[in-house]
Amino acid sequence: MLGGVLTRFTGAMLAGLVLVSGQGGASRAGAACSTITADNIDDCVRLNEIQVLGTHNSYHLAPPPPVLTILGERGRNVDYSHRPLAEQLSQLNIRKLELDVFADPKGGRFAQPAAFRLVQGLEPLGPELLKPGFKVLHTQDLDYRSTCSTLKGCLTIVRDWSRAHPWHVPIMIMIEAKDAPVKDPDGVGYVKPLPIGPAELRALDDEIRSVFTAAHVLTPDRVRGRHRTLAQAIASDGWPTLRVARGTVLFALDNTEQHRVDYLRGNPSLEGRMLFVSSAPPEPSAAFLKMNDVLADEAVIVQRVRAGFLVRTRADIPTEEARTGSTIRRDGAFRSGAQYISTDYPETSPFGSGYRATLPDAAGIAARCNPVNAPAGCRSEWLERAPAR
Repeated sequence: MLGGVLTRFTGAMLAGLVLVSGQGGASRAGAACSTITADNIDDCVRLNEIQVLGTHNSYHLAPPPPVLTILGERGRNVDYSHRPLAEQLSQLNIRKLELDVFADPKGGRFAQPAAFRLVQGLEPLGPELLKPGFKVLHTQDLDYRSTCSTLKGCLTIVRDWSRAHPWHVPIMIMIEAKDAPVKDPDGVGYVKPLPIGPAELRALDDEIRSVFTAAHVLTPDRVRGRHRTLAQAIASDGWPTLRVARGTVLFALDNTEQHRVDYLRGNPSLEGRMLFVSSAPPEPSAAFLKMNDVLADEAVIVQRVRAGFLVRTRADIPTEEARTGSTIRRDGAFRSGAQYISTDYPETSPFGSGYRATLPDAAGIAARCNPVNAPAGCRSEWLERAPAR
């Protein structure tokens, strides 16, 4: 265990230095990578040259049946549940998580969902909702159930798991800032979320910093290194090797409209920020892309992956493939080389279709060599291994 811890913190120190050029077959941390072995893979494979499985709305628990009835047709798309985060990491080998957050600086804003006034006998919520800080849920009042209700609580689970398994490939945590009200034509009295603007986004960064040390997070600043922009760093130096990035987490903002604009304001290359954002070239912040529609964009995703970008796409959309059994979207997602494949079904669908999303040719492991850009000789079973005892 100690060896793994030392590896992570050595990598964290290296990440603060200039990343060694790795695009286009250039030198990889000085290693001789003409032949990749189990001993040199950490120096010869980079973060963007692997592919991992993630979960969509990783915290989510389906509403109780009476609430699904109230939701009607809308309930069809939220009738899915995930295991607790630590179980996803340990038992399902998930290496990308997604959290939806609502601002709640005073605490208690989401502690009394309207569902409790509409349905008798619902399971009570925990006292953590009374604490100040961002809350994790899908939709206020009706689709509110979560395996971890506060952002700090969710992040603490990931941090503690990571500390206990410091040899893991980097874990991405994608965060969506939410502040949309629920339409209320019947006058139920749904809670109105607080708007999330620049100040709230700074508070979001601060909550992440309150849980993770600087050494534990692969930030945009660390990837940018000596370069003026993040885009220049990706084009010139590329993403860090596994030796540098192993045992870390990185964060990305799911939002692509006004929240993204607010997050970039004054920080066009994400200077001092904790999250990457979805940015296409030639934007200074271009490094990560959210490209959800692989059915339309598979060829473009392949191009972006070959150009050095990290890409997130989806294997399925809420309960659709789980009900039909179609694997067209899933297979295209894995084939595209997108590094982060998001699913609601890392385990077999409960709807009888047999649908499931797992890494192809990688049973029982957490990452596979990227089918588009991994160097020749890469073997998936070498990517994440516990140190010998």
